[in-house]
Amino acid sequence: MALTLKEVFDSRPKIMRTLIESAFQQPVNALEIGVCHADYSTQIWLQTLRNKSKLVLLDSWKPYSSPADISDNQEVYQHIDESRTDAFLTAYLNVRKFETQMKDRDINISLLRGDSKEILPLFAESSFDFIYIDGDHKYDCVKSDLINAKRLINKEYGIICGDDLELYPEPLLLGIAEKNKDRDFIRDPFYFHPGVCLAVHEEFGAVNMANGFWWIACVNGKFRTNVLRKDLIFPTDT
Repeated sequence: MALTLKEVFDSRPKIMRTLIESAFQQPVNALEIGVCHADYSTQIWLQTLRNKSKLVLLDSWKPYSSPADISDNQEVYQHIDESRTDAFLTAYLNVRKFETQMKDRDINISLLRGDSKEILPLFAESSFDFIYIDGDHKYDCVKSDLINAKRLINKEYGIICGDDLELYPEPLLLGIAEKNKDRDFIRDPFYFHPGVCLAVHEEFGAVNMANGFWWIACVNGKFRTNVLRKDLIFPTDT
């Protein structure tokens, strides 16, 4: 039975927490690409990562909508673009609130404001054990983030994951995605993020997926889907 949109969003936090808890039994170096208000995925990592972990939060906090996005749904995308500065300020306040109120949590948090294409190459290879990608969803940006993530992930053992892979990359969807590389999201005839679909397929081929959330493990330099698979850590998920 297909899940409703509310059920999809309600189920994601549990999936994301379970992945972290299953994947890591020790402090890690983590990176989140795409932070916005730091009120959703960021809070999950802050509450779930082991104490003494380090979390780098990277976002440009600048307008990102393409002309095609604006023409498709002008009111929504204009509002998002116009609120980016407010989102940056809110992210800082949410991080500060966590630091001051969650005294039992010991996470070293860094906020970085900049273009991921420019910032990520500055990090050394294998800098992170965990990388979550939810930045600009257009193809060129997702592709760049994935290429950088593959260089930056711990080659001995690490997890790369992300959001907004609603549908498994099949030939029909990939063909549509090829024609919509400059779009954040399309609704007709399928509801999906074309850039995420195409870039993830090109860089990894197959990944684990659950309700729009995807992940893959790097083990001894090889990317594998049979580590922390959906049917192992989420046996009751449908």
